[in-house]
Amino acid sequence: MTSTSTRWPTDDDQAWGDRLLLRLGLDSTVPAGVADEAVADARDACHESGRPAAELFGDADAYAREVARERVPVDERASVDLDGGTPRSRMTHLLLTVGLAGAFLCLTLLVTSGWTAGVSPAHVVLFAGVLLSWVAVLWGLLDRRAGLVRSGWAWWAGAAVGIVGSAAAAVSLKDHEPSFELPLLVPLAASVALVVAALNRTPPPPPADVSSALTADAWFDRLAGLLRGRYYLPRAAVRQHVADARAHWQDSGASHPRDEFGAPEVYALELLDGSPEPRRNRRLASAWGCTAFAGFWTYNLVMAVVDGDGTWGVVWRTAALLLTAGLAAQTWWQHLADRPEPDHG
Repeated sequence: MTSTSTRWPTDDDQAWGDRLLLRLGLDSTVPAGVADEAVADARDACHESGRPAAELFGDADAYAREVARERVPVDERASVDLDGGTPRSRMTHLLLTVGLAGAFLCLTLLVTSGWTAGVSPAHVVLFAGVLLSWVAVLWGLLDRRAGLVRSGWAWWAGAAVGIVGSAAAAVSLKDHEPSFELPLLVPLAASVALVVAALNRTPPPPPADVSSALTADAWFDRLAGLLRGRYYLPRAAVRQHVADARAHWQDSGASHPRDEFGAPEVYALELLDGSPEPRRNRRLASAWGCTAFAGFWTYNLVMAVVDGDGTWGVVWRTAALLLTAGLAAQTWWQHLADRPEPDHG
């Protein structure tokens, strides 16, 4: 269909179209051309029918998922998790993590210390330990969502060890005087450059499908890992899906489950395509994560007050607490609002 107008009929339709374009843009599996075409088709349908976009297509977020299902090949959609992440984007995550952490730290020090800050061995050790631990957390999450649940736990265990080890080392070095004064605009500029580089980085192409090299048991293990780690299904549901797939494969007489179902990533997606359960369960996990961060900042703020860290130390910790508490409250509200209605039948 060729677009007949670049304007939406009403402001409400314009807002709906902007939301659709945003959601499609955030989905890394949807090419820009496909997103633009879907928005243009929806806009033309509104002009031709004279009906609002929300009435024709429903909620913009839900329609964006429908567009992805209908216009993007299933193997491309199966190559990423619910947030569009993939282990192939590790370098992007690394650059973003270092850049955002550095920018946040520099801005905080600019407010609390002025244009320069003293750098001691304890500062270097603590910052490096926290940064590397946070990278390990992110990489563990990517591995888990790729179906490698045990690898994800290993990364997270390493992150915990890194945090504890760096904190202990920093405490042992706390009496050392600062080694030099660092002009904060220099690392701030470098951090911003890393963020820009990450946002403009093109991820490498998807690797070739290697599921045929897996044994049958390894194929089912990967399926279970994907259902559990990427789609957040409860263990009982995962066991049931895997048992059903195994029974179907055995009855089919196929020599390998891939011959019957394809790659485990594709089959996992097909099992749950269009189901609200994975996103609902992911939102619940996010709510607990935000709550944990809010608890951390609550403890941090209380200790700052008790230790007399000064006005700015209390202010920025209070800001961090308010931010994480607000995110937790919003995520919990979204999760509770999205709960299915009880079946009274």
